[in-house]
Amino acid sequence: MRFWIGLIVWHAAASGVCWGSETGLWQRFEAQFINKSWQGNPFDLELAVRFTSPSGRTIDHLGFYAGGGHWKVYFMPDELGEWTFRTRSPDGDLDQQSGSFVCVDSVLEPPLRAAGRYWKLGPDKGDFPVIWNPPVPDGAHWGFRARDLYDPTVQEALRFADEEVGARLLGFSALLIASVDWAQSWPQEALPFVVGKEGTEFFLPFWDQLNAKLDAARARDMGAYIMLYSDDAMTPDHFGLTPYSTAEIRFMRYVVARLAAYPHILWDSGIDIGEYRSREWIDWYADWFLEHDPWRHPVGSRSGGGSGGGMPQNGTYFSTGGASLPSRSELMAFYSGSEVPVAHTDHWRPFIGRGHWTHRKIRTATWRCGLTGAQALYIDYNQGKVQYDAVVREAGAIGVASEFFRRVLRSDPTRLESSDRLIVAGDNAILAAHPNREYLIYDRDGGSLRIDLSSAQGVFRADWHNPRTGDKISSGEPRGGMIHTFVSPTQDQDWVLHIVNRDQY
Repeated sequence: MRFWIGLIVWHAAASGVCWGSETGLWQRFEAQFINKSWQGNPFDLELAVRFTSPSGRTIDHLGFYAGGGHWKVYFMPDELGEWTFRTRSPDGDLDQQSGSFVCVDSVLEPPLRAAGRYWKLGPDKGDFPVIWNPPVPDGAHWGFRARDLYDPTVQEALRFADEEVGARLLGFSALLIASVDWAQSWPQEALPFVVGKEGTEFFLPFWDQLNAKLDAARARDMGAYIMLYSDDAMTPDHFGLTPYSTAEIRFMRYVVARLAAYPHILWDSGIDIGEYRSREWIDWYADWFLEHDPWRHPVGSRSGGGSGGGMPQNGTYFSTGGASLPSRSELMAFYSGSEVPVAHTDHWRPFIGRGHWTHRKIRTATWRCGLTGAQALYIDYNQGKVQYDAVVREAGAIGVASEFFRRVLRSDPTRLESSDRLIVAGDNAILAAHPNREYLIYDRDGGSLRIDLSSAQGVFRADWHNPRTGDKISSGEPRGGMIHTFVSPTQDQDWVLHIVNRDQY
């Protein structure tokens, strides 16, 4: 369990110079600059900082107003050694400030990235990202989002997301929420703008706490799924954030400045985006994030379901809606029909009627997504009337799947091929294989399976894994070259059959 946040803070006077110290690889470095003389909206004063790596690469990142006459820049080093930096700003007090720091190694995973059709951590390691909206015991929809990092419910929510759910990304609903309609009772602390000044003045305590929570999440190798906009009464135009406007760009600049310096970030556009933005805007939005996010985190735009919209021309992952449990054939269509990884971002929620989700369906969806190209999915136990006892009782099954793909699966997830043709008998079962090395079968109903290993060679180990508890039960040592029958420990329950070649692993 890691709790080291790994943040180093620099302070510079108006004409001062920052001095070097250490921060970890993939941690957040912070430099602060003072300007007490600025007049006007401080969120409109541009500040950019150029960082130079030990090998001579340069990376530009946006600074931001942090309150009290202070501007800051957050930065995530991706190379070991000494970094230097220098500011650029039309304001003389903030221009040409400089400094350095040393990046040392850390135990953190490298950033989540889109590579071909797969999600990967860094250049080589495949990942199966689960997105999780953290609920709190009192059931307040805004509870995790509004409360202080050191509130015990927030600490527990972070622990639960990591240790019980195995989440890679935290979802907080759309970023732009105002105190109207269904959110009229939300406290100011849950809202990104000062109430009544939406689009113009950011509410800094919300952002400070969001960064604090992301620092704590990063220490657990988690990040955030960031969707900009919501729909209906919460569409951005209602608050002056019209397409390409100064207010919209002010918002997007602030989002990137404060949230990009983390390893695991996913950018998305908005719920029902096609109802209030054009296809031209969708392309522009994705290009804008790719240009201004120096780490080029994956960017997509919600499509499918009721969202309209579509894949941005230069988007790097496919964000798809859809309220109901997808079938294997539907998942295969997403996987084979896209040249980028897929994320199912229409929250799958058991506490509301939409989609008719149950805990069992969510468990099925998790394994189906994992066995079909490790497609990301968004599981949301934080909408509707939250039954927290059910969260504690049921959400651990999501963690069983996450843990399996991270630590039990011998092959990298990117090596698994959908191979249902090897199932000779077994209704509602699906199979993915790293041929002759490893076979993974999810059987929704349990019972008898017949698996064709006639093209495989060697001696295998077969185990049943309980997807509800993670318990493992041996099922013998079948040999390749023939068809084998396997009977699950119980019927009318879902089970996972894991077959591994003993000679290969």
